[in-house]
Amino acid sequence: MQSDACTAMYGAAHFTEAELTRLRGETRAWGRYAHFAHGSASLPPDAVYAAWHAWLDTERAAGAHRAAEQHAAALRSVRASVARLVGAQAHQIAFFDSASRAWSTAVSAALSGERPVHVVTTHDEYGANALYLLTAAQRGRLAFSVISARPAEASFLERLDDELDRIADAAHLPVVSLPVVPTSWGVATPLAGVAQRVHARGGLLLLDASHAVGQLPVDMRALDCDMLVFPARKWLRGPKGLGVLCLSERALARLDAPDAVDVAGARWLTGTRVQPHADARRFEGSEFHPGLRLALGAACDCALSAGPARIADQNTRVRERTASTLEARLGWQPLEAGHARATALMTYALPEAVGDAEVFVRRLGEAGVNVSLVGTQHARWALEAAGTGGPLLRLTPHYLTDDEEIERLVLALETLVPTGSG
Repeated sequence: MQSDACTAMYGAAHFTEAELTRLRGETRAWGRYAHFAHGSASLPPDAVYAAWHAWLDTERAAGAHRAAEQHAAALRSVRASVARLVGAQAHQIAFFDSASRAWSTAVSAALSGERPVHVVTTHDEYGANALYLLTAAQRGRLAFSVISARPAEASFLERLDDELDRIADAAHLPVVSLPVVPTSWGVATPLAGVAQRVHARGGLLLLDASHAVGQLPVDMRALDCDMLVFPARKWLRGPKGLGVLCLSERALARLDAPDAVDVAGARWLTGTRVQPHADARRFEGSEFHPGLRLALGAACDCALSAGPARIADQNTRVRERTASTLEARLGWQPLEAGHARATALMTYALPEAVGDAEVFVRRLGEAGVNVSLVGTQHARWALEAAGTGGPLLRLTPHYLTDDEEIERLVLALETLVPTGSG
């Protein structure tokens, strides 16, 4: 499926201002607020809503079953659109209601095998995933260990090697779970060499790309990961309520069916025989919103048409302009300052004079500026390991962000932050 509003072909050069102006014009919500919360929920383009409404209009006119028949080909093509975006194949794609659900289903499938599972993760693990690990470990379903992926004297690969060697046990299946870009630390995790080490020990590599897909080029084959998850609503600029699980051929061959097998995931052969699908569909449920799925396909097509590499390049420019302006006017530096792998996800430790962080963010919202906080519910391990104290202010501009939005952000901060508290 290729959305009509997103079929324009671009060259390899940087976005021109005319291109950015047109893309902003195709984003109805752009400009209403200074939006620095794309990492929480981005602003979808018109093509996303057009795909969504196409389903709703057909459903209203003909009913759900007839609408499904009319949109069957378009719905099938969504898997191909997602696969093209992340370097996979259509049969490797499964859909969920969230990236967290996709992540927990992947781990659940690993737990369904004959070998007990030991998960190696980092302090940067997302809150929902960490809660799953804690709950599963309390119930005796798995073991897990947590290491640091932040810069230190020993490289991340050395720390990972040490941990994999420590848990080396033929009886256990090692599963290494890493964020491509953490939710509370906008420095991309150093993934070079990780897959080789995991696979050499017979393990599986699970990557959470929630803050990568749509912000950066992501190629599952190049990463050589086994499981990749991400949502539609963040940097990809898709609808809320959808997550994606991509599985390598290695994972499809090794993972069993998850705990809950739906009628969409398996064939009921006889009264006592069940045959899960060989492809990624065995991980899905039968109930889903077709309009949201079509909207996801449109979001993927828009990202492909704009060019993931070009988007990443523009994100770098926007991040640098935002960070330099905040430093010049407020004396603020993001915690990611100076890191070569810094992304457009920027975090700031708020001055004590700001007071209650949640109240501060609400006041920014009242001033027409959308930002987000990262607190212990979503990143307790990371915040405690980094010793940052309270919640962090997270700014996530995107490639459409312009200088006027940056100025609105800075003016609001200058108004709300006590003088001399930077």
